[in-house]
Amino acid sequence: MTPKASPKRTICVSVCLPVMVALQSSALSAQQLDLTEADKEKLAALAAFLENIDGIIPTINQIDPASLPVTIPYREIQNHVVIDVAFGDDDPVPLMFDTGAPTILTPEITAAHGGEVLAEMGSAAGGGGILWNPMVRIPSLTIGGLEIRNASAETGWSPAGAFYCITRNGLLGAPAMRNAVWQVDYGAQEIHVAATVDELDHVDGAIALPFTWNEKTISPSPVVELGIGEGTLTFIVDTGGGIPLTVNAADFAATGLKVPEDAPTSATLTGGAAGTFEATVSGVTLPIRFGETEITTTVIVGDGMAPTTQGNMGHGFLKNFVVTFDWATRTMYLDPLSEDGSVPRLGDGASVGLAHDGERVYVSALAKGGPAESAGLTLGEKVARVNGEDVSDMPQADFCSVLETTLETVTTDGGDTYDAGKIKGFFSGN
Repeated sequence: MTPKASPKRTICVSVCLPVMVALQSSALSAQQLDLTEADKEKLAALAAFLENIDGIIPTINQIDPASLPVTIPYREIQNHVVIDVAFGDDDPVPLMFDTGAPTILTPEITAAHGGEVLAEMGSAAGGGGILWNPMVRIPSLTIGGLEIRNASAETGWSPAGAFYCITRNGLLGAPAMRNAVWQVDYGAQEIHVAATVDELDHVDGAIALPFTWNEKTISPSPVVELGIGEGTLTFIVDTGGGIPLTVNAADFAATGLKVPEDAPTSATLTGGAAGTFEATVSGVTLPIRFGETEITTTVIVGDGMAPTTQGNMGHGFLKNFVVTFDWATRTMYLDPLSEDGSVPRLGDGASVGLAHDGERVYVSALAKGGPAESAGLTLGEKVARVNGEDVSDMPQADFCSVLETTLETVTTDGGDTYDAGKIKGFFSGN
């Protein structure tokens, strides 16, 4: 349970995520934020844009059904799906494939390839203010042999922090997918895009889950209901989240369940508008109801697991299936990769998690009771060596290679060396 495993929404998930909550609901009023007059005008314009979204949707993210089906290869980077996308005549660049967000690109890409500004999108910023970024119309983008015309894309992607090692260009989000059927084959590492599910395998006999999304939004991120304990919780289906099933602590308790006192637990160091603070998350293995199908799997429970729903269904869980999204019928299909339909439970756990703050490598996560914590390693300590190699002056670009290695030891600035290897059976108790 470390940020290393899931840079976009780390195991501390939304509390680690830079605040990027789109102000796409009138529920977030001017009284809740320190708004300038210019902010109020832009917020009113955004509300009007979203109120008329039904007339805008058909004009953007257009896919010609006659060009389908198409197969797109992908690669996995730091537990995230990454695809190559070309803008105009430029060479393809890597983007994260993310059903849990709108399409977001760097200012450089939108400046070079963006056309009409569709709306100014607002994000909550530190201090109670709003950060405004334009959403533009991209005349054409191509993924493999698939062209998406008049694609909507927000600007403002910053290749810093945990995302730096996944993509420095942005992400392809749910808006780009809503006009076709998208299937992610995690076994073959391919994405199949079709006009209808009839053109695809792995649908007949699969677990079928209806999904919804916020109607007054540009981004139709799928939200499903799963049965847990005595209740039902909503989960955003997030191919861009490098995490398993996660649940907010309060929502988990509301189902009548409790986290056992001896549950495997990690502490993570994260930051927000209020400064840097520590978050604690635990792993609980239990049966989850997917419609009429019950699957026993490990759920990560803690504060801030999902910013907009009660839970998050991320890559760590989805990678056990061939996953199909049919926006036309609002149905998601899960076809297990295993012959018996089971999902491997989380077993081993990381003793130490590392991150880079732009200047130094530091300890960002610790397994409670693990060898490193028991020996005195603490969150936030600066790291001088990893596996005996000097990282004291390592730039962020080079740190990406550290994340690809098997972590064995870390040495802090004080000269102490700690066992940072995986804890065998951390989640299973073996």
